Amino acid sequence: MKRAVLLTGHFPFQKRRPSMLWVSHHLRAAGWHITHVTVGYSWLSKIFGDVRLATLDGPPHHGIHHHGTNLTSIYSLPPIHPVRTKSAPINRLLEPSFGLFTNHWRPLLRAPLSCADLVICESGPPVLLGPLLAEQAPQAARIYRVSDDIRLLNAPDILLRAERDYGHFTRISTASPHIAARFANHQNVTIDPIGIPHTEIRVSIADPYPTPRPGPVAVCAGTTLLDIPALTRLAVARPQWQVHVLGRLRQTPPALPNITWHGEQDFNTTLAYIAHADIGLAPYRDEPGVEYQTTNSNRILLYRHHGLPTLGPDRLCHPSLPSVIGYSSPDALDRCETWTRAPELVPDWTELAQNLSQNGVTEPPEVTSTPPDVATKPRVKTVPEFACKA
Repeated sequence: MKRAVLLTGHFPFQKRRPSMLWVSHHLRAAGWHITHVTVGYSWLSKIFGDVRLATLDGPPHHGIHHHGTNLTSIYSLPPIHPVRTKSAPINRLLEPSFGLFTNHWRPLLRAPLSCADLVICESGPPVLLGPLLAEQAPQAARIYRVSDDIRLLNAPDILLRAERDYGHFTRISTASPHIAARFANHQNVTIDPIGIPHTEIRVSIADPYPTPRPGPVAVCAGTTLLDIPALTRLAVARPQWQVHVLGRLRQTPPALPNITWHGEQDFNTTLAYIAHADIGLAPYRDEPGVEYQTTNSNRILLYRHHGLPTLGPDRLCHPSLPSVIGYSSPDALDRCETWTRAPELVPDWTELAQNLSQNGVTEPPEVTSTPPDVATKPRVKTVPEFACKA
C-alpha cells in the first residue's frame, strides 16, 4: 500500500471541506494510506481560545489515532506555534522560540515520514517544517502545495522566509499562475487546479431559503479575506437583496436587516445555499495579490458550476472568467440581477488527487469511500507509536 503524509492546518473531521480533505478522501479511495497531520496549533491556541477550534463539533483528539485501516491522524500541541502580533518588537522576541515548534514535531513525524512515498505540505505553518521533511523523508516526493498566498494572511516573517527557502521540496504545486510565478526558480513547479465534488453535487438538495423571496438571494459562501465594509456597502446599495454569509468570523458583524450571518456550516448545507442562490458573492479584501483567488477559491468554482454571476473586487476580473463581475463594472449590480445562468464545466477533486500523487490508481480502490464531513467518526484508539505496515 502506498503511503502519504499530509501536513495541513485543517482537521480530518470538520464542517468545512478544504482541498486537503478531498485529496485525502480520493487518495484513500485509490488505495493509499493517509497520515493526516494537523499543524499550526499550540498551547497558545488553548489559552487564548483559537476561533478555529471553536468551529469544531468537539475537541480534537490529541496524539496518534488510527481511523480504520487507511487513515491515521496526528494532532499535538507544541508550546508555541508561528504567530504574528501587532507589535514588531514582540514579533522579533518571539522568533527564537519557534524552534520549539519544529523540535516538538521532530519525534512525532519520524516514523510516518520514514515510510512515506509522498509528503504534501500545505501553505501556512507546516512550511516551517520543510527542512525536517527533507531530513526525515529523503525517499519521498515532497510537494509544497500552495493553497493560499500567506503574505495576505498576516503570516509571521519566519513563515515568509521558510516559504522562500523552497529547495527542501521536490515540487511546488498550486492552482494559481500568480502564485506559481513566485517560485519560477524551482526546477519543478506545476499548475494543478482545484475541483468540486461532482458526485455529491448531483444529489438533490432542498432549498434552504425562506419563501416567498422578497428579492434576489446573494450568498457569500466563505469568509477568508472577507471585506466586511464592501459587503455592508453592497447590502445598503441593494436593500431588496437578501444576503447570506456562511463562515466563521473573528469579530461581531454589523447588524443589517438584509444580511444573515450563519457562521460555519457543513459542506452539504453550504452546497444548498449556493445551489439555490441567484448571485454569488466573493467580497475578498481588495489588495494586491488577491487575484490568486480566481483559481484557488472553492466558492468561486462552485458558483461557476451552478452558473451564478460572481460579484467581487475588480482584481478578480479576467477575460477567461466572464461570470466574474467587478464592483465598478458598468451596471454591475443590475447585471447580477438579470443574469442568465450558464453552468460551467469544473474539474472533479479526483483530478487534483491524481495530479498530486503523479499516478492515478496505484492500488485496487476501496469498495467504499466516505466523504470527510459525512463519515461516521470511528471509534479511535490512541497508540504509543506509529508503525509502518506493508
